[in-house]
Amino acid sequence: MSFNFLESLNENQRKAVLHTSGPLLILAGAGTGKTRVLTTRLANILKKKLANPFETLTVTFTNKAASEMKHRVEDMLKIGTDGWWIGTFHAMGARILRKHQEIVGLKSQFSIIDVDDQIRLIKQALSYHNVDEKRWPARLFHNVIQRWKDKGLNPEDISNDEIFGSVAGKKIYRTYQNRLTTLNVVDYGDLLLQNLNIFKNNSEILSIYQKKFKYILVDEYQDTNVCQHQWLNLLAANFKNICAVGDDDQSIYSWRGAEVKNILKFEDAFKATKVIKLEENYRSTNNILEAANGLVKKNKARLGKNLWTKKERGEKIHVINISSSEEEARTVSDIIENLFSKGCKLSSMAILVRATYQTRFFEDRFIKIGLPYKIIGGTKFYERLEIKDAMAYLRLVVSDYDDLAFERIINVPKRGLGTKSLLDIQTNARKNNITLLESCRILSENNYFNVKTSINIKYFLKKLESWKKEKASLPASEIVELVLEESGYVEMWQNDKSVESEGRLENLKELVSAVTEFENLNSFLEHIQLVMDNSVNDTKDTVNLLTLHAAKGLEFDNIFLPGWEEEIFPNKKSIDEKHNEGLEEERRLAYVGITRAKKRVWILHANSRYIHGNWLFSSPSRFIGELPEENISLSNLFFNNEGKNNMSAQIDTAITHTNLKKLEDTLLIGDRVFHQKFGYGTIKNVEGDNAEVLFSKTNLKKVKTEFLIKNV
Repeated sequence: MSFNFLESLNENQRKAVLHTSGPLLILAGAGTGKTRVLTTRLANILKKKLANPFETLTVTFTNKAASEMKHRVEDMLKIGTDGWWIGTFHAMGARILRKHQEIVGLKSQFSIIDVDDQIRLIKQALSYHNVDEKRWPARLFHNVIQRWKDKGLNPEDISNDEIFGSVAGKKIYRTYQNRLTTLNVVDYGDLLLQNLNIFKNNSEILSIYQKKFKYILVDEYQDTNVCQHQWLNLLAANFKNICAVGDDDQSIYSWRGAEVKNILKFEDAFKATKVIKLEENYRSTNNILEAANGLVKKNKARLGKNLWTKKERGEKIHVINISSSEEEARTVSDIIENLFSKGCKLSSMAILVRATYQTRFFEDRFIKIGLPYKIIGGTKFYERLEIKDAMAYLRLVVSDYDDLAFERIINVPKRGLGTKSLLDIQTNARKNNITLLESCRILSENNYFNVKTSINIKYFLKKLESWKKEKASLPASEIVELVLEESGYVEMWQNDKSVESEGRLENLKELVSAVTEFENLNSFLEHIQLVMDNSVNDTKDTVNLLTLHAAKGLEFDNIFLPGWEEEIFPNKKSIDEKHNEGLEEERRLAYVGITRAKKRVWILHANSRYIHGNWLFSSPSRFIGELPEENISLSNLFFNNEGKNNMSAQIDTAITHTNLKKLEDTLLIGDRVFHQKFGYGTIKNVEGDNAEVLFSKTNLKKVKTEFLIKNV
């Protein structure tokens, strides 16, 4: 059989495939065909009989990537891949561990437990050491242990300075590990950590695998953690034929334990490494690539490469300045509808956001105009657990008869109600033909519940009555804030400390922002019900909404990048916590976003946003200023239709209150103004130091001119 598939490769791809002696680092930029190179390299090794299939190890990060590689190799060589060492790090680690489990105290048929079971065991360990779980939640310590395992650290490796509630972290870690062994189970981190323990303490076993794997191929090396890097280093020590494919410019998962230093220092770890750069891009146009290149070159921690393509120059990246989140969603939907009318499929368009709460305005807009959409790698805003919980609270504030809402939240957060108590509430309600809420109230008054539960239930019922009374006098947004705070729901997520909790809290704040657009709670709840009814759509052609992190590895003809403002993107928390390393990872994330596009990119930034209940005045993201001028097209929708299209000064200068000025005697009917509480509006009448303003978020209001600022 001829090896014809080499002919379809470009020069550098072919070099990467044919280099078969010694360590190799393939720096593969976005859209440069890395998967094809990796699978063709494996096929070439096998075709030339440099190794048999069981003497090669190919590791990936996802089952999907592993499956794709198997299928491609099968197509090339026309043979099956059953039993080959191709799979994820976890799968390959588990395979080795099951052959030698007794060395680390495990028995045959050990189980791999999920996160919920891991947290249960950590709770037991915390209790054993008398650690206050309210101060040190199990979920928080779970993350700590997993990060230790990502770094290849056993309990004895942890510093005595790591203290949690006066107890050394290593003791809690050791108790947790002992419990895992007793139950004959492992967590995901153990699958490679226990491999390291076996290899480091048993040179004979390590030697077996070092002699077995003549060739090692690794995908997405920039995403490896310390433990994975050490594991590969040990396995490759004999033949040294390790091939790592990766892109340091796409290292965006440090929060999951990934270490960009692993790829940056690859040549130090594996001496005499040959480096081959894949820079010819088959996805994007020249303008897109040149803009992305110009941006990521601002990073200092990178190996350096320059993407190029034989494709046309294409459209410049469109950078659009708008006034608010609402206008951002409206602008994007208008562009999408225009593209759709010209024959572009909705599925060819994607909106990439930095944080999940940013999807809300787009979802509201798309539902309003009937534009089908889907959330990739996540859940629609109004279907998220925390939003549905919050909505259940609000429904109960509005109506005592909403039994479904009662059932959802009566024990969220936990109030001590067990299954039997809930069943008794339901039985009493059916027997007396009353609501669950009334049934609960009656049982509480008759001291049915135990003392602790009774205190919690009576507090909840008392607060519910106060929320109902406050509903008549307070703005809807303030009622929502009261309910979420006084119910203990916000505190529950603040104490959760899981990876998801921060996003859930952001979504709850965004819900409060959403309520400000409505006069009362009833109208908001009615709107949400209509939203949920209208969101059911079976069409396959939908606009894609996803985070920048979820977009890695995907591609679309048209990409929209909203929210490019300081503090939103780059993310303020990332910079505050990790300083320049955090900034560079944010810049890599921007690079990933831009390079998802095949044809067109729109970047949008707003002068102000109503975020989490407050108006935020922002400057354009520094990343906009770092894009090469020759590759971008600037337009400004913030000003009235006078063609003020040059925004260069705004990119270099922070948009603060200096862009706005207090109204004095210059107030005119028709002027566009801003009020700290009511937002944007239009002047309808002026009488002395009072003005009537039609606000977009509320309605016509009379306000003092001294509290208005005017767009200039």
